[in-house]
This record gives sequence, C-alpha cells and structure tokens, in this order.
Amino acid sequence: MIKVDFFTWFIKMMKYERRKALCVGIVLLCSILFALLAERGYSYLVAVWASDDGAQIAIGGFSSINAYRFILFFGGTLFIFIHFILKIEIFYDYLYRYRYLIAILLFVFLVMNKIHFSSIGMFNVYIQPDHGSDFREPIFGFLRAIRTDEWSVTTPIQLSAQYDPEPFGRFNMIARGAATENMPNGMALGLATLAYPMSIFYIFGAEYGVSARWVGTLIMTFMVTFEFAYIVSGKNRLLGVVGACLVTFSPFFQWWSYVFFVTSGIGTLVCLYYFINTETTFKKLLSSFGLIVFFSQFIVTLYPAWQVPAGFLYLGLALWIVLDNREKVKKFGKRDYMILGVTAILIMAVIATFLYGSREYIAGISNTIYPGTRHDSGGGGFVWNLNRMISGGVFAPISAFRSFVTSNICEFGGMYTLFPVPILFSAFMMIRKRIFDLLSIILIIYTLIVGSYVFIGWPEWFARVTFMSFSSPTRAADVLLFAQVFLLIRAMSRFTGKSTEMQNFLELKLLAGSLAVGIFLIYIIERFSRTTLETSLGFSYLMISMLGLALIVYSLFDKQRNQKMFKLACLYMICISAATWISIHPIMKGLDAIYSKPLSAKISELAGDHDEKWISQQGAVGPAYLIANGASTINSTNFYPNLELWYRLDPGRSHEHIYNRYANISVVLTTEETSFGLLHADHIILNLSYNDLATIKVKYIHTQEPLIDAEGVFFTLIYNEGGALIYSVGYDE
Repeated sequence: MIKVDFFTWFIKMMKYERRKALCVGIVLLCSILFALLAERGYSYLVAVWASDDGAQIAIGGFSSINAYRFILFFGGTLFIFIHFILKIEIFYDYLYRYRYLIAILLFVFLVMNKIHFSSIGMFNVYIQPDHGSDFREPIFGFLRAIRTDEWSVTTPIQLSAQYDPEPFGRFNMIARGAATENMPNGMALGLATLAYPMSIFYIFGAEYGVSARWVGTLIMTFMVTFEFAYIVSGKNRLLGVVGACLVTFSPFFQWWSYVFFVTSGIGTLVCLYYFINTETTFKKLLSSFGLIVFFSQFIVTLYPAWQVPAGFLYLGLALWIVLDNREKVKKFGKRDYMILGVTAILIMAVIATFLYGSREYIAGISNTIYPGTRHDSGGGGFVWNLNRMISGGVFAPISAFRSFVTSNICEFGGMYTLFPVPILFSAFMMIRKRIFDLLSIILIIYTLIVGSYVFIGWPEWFARVTFMSFSSPTRAADVLLFAQVFLLIRAMSRFTGKSTEMQNFLELKLLAGSLAVGIFLIYIIERFSRTTLETSLGFSYLMISMLGLALIVYSLFDKQRNQKMFKLACLYMICISAATWISIHPIMKGLDAIYSKPLSAKISELAGDHDEKWISQQGAVGPAYLIANGASTINSTNFYPNLELWYRLDPGRSHEHIYNRYANISVVLTTEETSFGLLHADHIILNLSYNDLATIKVKYIHTQEPLIDAEGVFFTLIYNEGGALIYSVGYDE
C-alpha cells in the first residue's frame, strides 16, 4: 500500500514538475525571442540613424555590441515574463529578503563587464570619428553632449590620476599641466577614500573604476532611498520602491550625473535609524561604518549650494528619527556610546584627512572670481522655479528629447512629486483628523522656510547668518523638490482611514475631484511649458499625465479602501520613473571611445615625460582627451586656477579677473601679445603669443589644423591621422 501511494505521489510530482518545467521553458524561449527581436530592431534603428546603408549591415551582422544588447533585452523581458509563472507576492518577497545579495551580485556583474552610463562616447564625435572598436558607441541609449561637466571634465580628470609615478597619490602632474590635487575628486587613495569608496576600484584598472563609480552609486542610492522611504511609509515595501524610483531615476538625479548629497545624506539617516533600532553588536558596527562613509561623504563633497539647504533638511529628519525612537535611545548602554564615540572620531579623521589633502584646492577655489565670490539672498525667477517644481518631473520621459529655451535641460530636470499637492493634502488631513505627525510637520515647515528663500528671498544679513547665501534659488529648489518626495510618500501611507470593508469600486465624487485636480495641474503645467519648451506637448502625453496625476490623487484619499487603485498609482510612478532613467543616460561598456583610437596610442607613446607640456587647440574637448591619455596638458580644465602659470603670462596681473576662476580653456595661437578673454563664466579663451610658448615650456601641440612656423618657433608634424595632428615644438637658439 505504501509503495502504491509513493508511486502515485511520484507520478503526480513528475507531472507537476513537468508542467513547471514546461512553463519555465516557455518563459525562457519567449524571453529569448523577444530579446532577439528587440535587439535586431534596435540595432536596425541605430544603423538607420547613423547612415543609409548601415541598415543592411545591422540586419546581417551580429558583433560583440549586439551580444550585449541582446543580454540587456533578455534580462528585461525575462523579468517581465517571470510575473506570469510565479505568484507576484512570493516573487517580490524573495526580492525583498535577498535585496542586498541581489544588489551585490548585480554590482559585481556590471563592473566585471565594465558597464557605465557616462557620455564618454562623445569623444568619438570630436576625436577621430569612427576610429576604434564597436564599443566607442553606446550599447543602448543616446550620448548627452550637454553633460560636458561629466564626460569632458570630471571623468578625464579622474582618469588622469592613474598616470603619475605614484598613481592615486596626493598630486598628479597631468591635469592643468601642473601639480594638481587628486583629493577633491576622491582620487587620492588613503583614509579619506572611505568618503569615496568606489574609487578603490580604480586600482583594478580605469575601466573598472569608472564602472564602479557609476553603477555603485546608482545601486547604493536606490538601496538607501528604498530603506528610507520604507521607514517613512511605516514599512510599506511598495512605497519604499516608489520612493527609491522617484529619487534615483528622477531627471534631477540623472541629469546631474548622480548627486552625492542625495546618496550620502539619505545613507546617513538610514544608518542612524538602524543603529538605534538594532540590538546585535555586529549590526550596530555595520551601521556605524555606514555612518562613517555617508556622513564623511556629505561633508567632503564641498558644494555648499546643495550642502547648506540639504544640511537643514537632514538635520530635521535626523531629529524626527531620534524623537520617534526616543525610548530606544534612552536605553543606550556603554556599548552604544562607545561605538558612537569611535564612529565620531573616525568621521572627524576622514574629514580632516580629506580637507588637509585638499588644502590647496580649497584655498584656490575660495579666492576665485567664479565660483568663490558667489553669494545669493534668494528670490528671483519665480515663474521659472515654480514651473520646474511642478512640471520638471511630470514631463521627465520626454525631457530627454526636448530643447529648452530659458535654460538647459539639466537645470530644468526635477522630481515627480505632484507639488504642491502633498503639502496641501498633509496639512488638510492633519487639521481634519486632528493628527500630529512630526515628520509631516518638519517637512512642511522646511518647505515653507526654504520656499520663502527660493520664491521671495531673504534679507542679505539673514542669508549670510544661516549660510544660505552660499546657495542659490535654483540649487535650493533642487533640495526642496527632494523633500517633497518623502512628503508624498508619507502622505500616501499616513493619512488614510482604515475600513473594515475593502472596496474595489470607485467613488464617483472622489474620482471626479481627483480628475479635476489632475486637469487643473496639467493645465497649469501646459501653460508654463509654453514659455519653456520650444514646441507644444502632444495631446496624448497630456492625457496620460493627467490620468496619472488623477490616479495618484485618488489613491491619496482612498488607499485603504481601494488597494487596486493604490497599487496602480504606485505602478504608474515606478514606470514613469523607469522611463525617465532609460531616456537620459546611455549604457556604455569600457572606455574604448578614448583608448581604442590610434591617437590614444600615440599620445601615450609621447607623454612619458610629464615635464614636457602639451596644449590642444581643439576647444575644451581636446585637452580633456589629452589628460585622459596621460599628457600633461596646460589648458585642460582648471577646476582651480593655476595662478603660477597665468602670472608668468600676465606679470602685471591685468587679466586676473578673467583667469582666476574655475575654467575650461580654449587656446588660439597669435603673433600678437598674449591676452585673455571670457567666453562664459566657466570658459576662457587664451590668445597665446608664439613668443610665450617657450615661457610655459610647450613641447607638443594637438590640433586639427596645420601650424605654420613663426619667428623664434618652428613646428614639426609627427602625427597625422583621422583629422588629428600632433606637432613637436622647437625653439630657435
């Protein structure tokens, strides 16, 4: 009998396992087919955009870059199809329980494959176009020429740190063509590296370092914002994901290439919360280590325009965490205070090490015309800032392809917050239900105070006393929008009445009111956008946005009774955030846009002696390319001024108001006396006399045009390929 029962059970299990295996096989097959179709279609479109005859090549060929595109699409389609064979609750519970392991594995996989989101491929547009490997182009997405601060300034300066005899020491001789501190860019390895832990990966190679900084920062930001939104929402996992997406994938965070005040500040708060709420010594030590990393990073970022308003916000949020958990704080013992004491000492040590290693940069940039002397008491640009706060996130997915009139697209990018709905809703519900919610009150007070600085302005003395003079209305508005995300999350979780009966139908009055609010907000946004966008928005996009806004407003009032609408609203916010992220940055592999070009090999061959100085006549792009390849380049971006050099060219210091600044530097050779001109606040032109080439000891010139000998100076062409020329400079005795 037992044998028969076992045999019957075995047959049933085999049938069940076969059905399950069949489902898995179908899902894998469908994922492969969809991924293959998506890859072929995308590669076809890329080839068509590039050239008329490229389409035929795309159809017939399957190169390494096509393989990576296939893997990308396969991962996306597999994730979607998994929802059809697994119970969603079980699937997401698994993701939640193993979220840290999944994050680590994803980080390792992406870094090992050298994946990053830099627009470094723009060098292929300007330097020897179409020379190099397939990976000089993005795997997916579009290069962003407008992000010059990233691809032609920050990334090349970071890459330059590897070429010194002692790589990643305090100085490198590549950037600025002079001893330049690595510490301000987080590239000097040592104790202060704790503030920029992703820089450690540069020791494995530049491509891994760049990948780690991009991928690691993105994953870390998502994780810490998920944790904080999870805490703010009363431990609602879905709202935790919504909060993480609204911040991490926002136009603001993406267009500014990952803003450190967001990651470091939220990370500090999360570690503080878990330090208070954990009991085991190991978890407390882990939280304290996070405090060291994140708090140090927030301080050493050295950008007060964001740090000051963000500092006030985080101070209020930290106060809420402590007061909300005051009973646990009161129970702290010697162990807890000892760990906190050691943590504080280590934080001070990291910050002190960083500041000491950046002392030359701090002294230099503090005494510049730009940005050192900037002070602002707020106010001004009322319509622009209000427009951006309301619509900068709502129209995020299309903002990547729109051209803006009054400012660049990076400045316009905001966060999807439904501003001012969260603040009005929270205040109304607290008054109506007589609820005292400390977090909401702190965020509302912060919004009102900082909002008065942004929209009205403060007396100059008050702005200086509070250090808000170091900020500006636009930068303070960034932080103000950031605060609204958590006010929205709090409103969606805190102010909803519980009902014993769950309703799945819509209340017509509430639905009508929500639609009215959505229509009103879209009308206001559309009116504003007429002064911001060059072309009007499509009707279909306005309708989708209006329905999405109405859905979220409805869920605010009816979350507990209509869970389906609530989940649908959350899904909408997650999807619109994901669409934003996909539409902004390219997905790149490695640094072939720089290092696979013939010019790179020649520069590396010539640039061994750092005492032999270079200049480039290819605007600000040429110097960036040179330092990325190890050439000591005088006119590379002066992220703090090389005054010793400029004083040699300008002994009377009559042009100091021009060159004493953070500046990109274009060089034009002239037979006249050396002079300086100001193109933009952060871009100067150096009209360099042939006679002064010897003064600054120029050995090589990179250019795109032939050079003609001048009195006392002669040029020898030593490289000419793909539109790039290198001349050796000689001087008459």
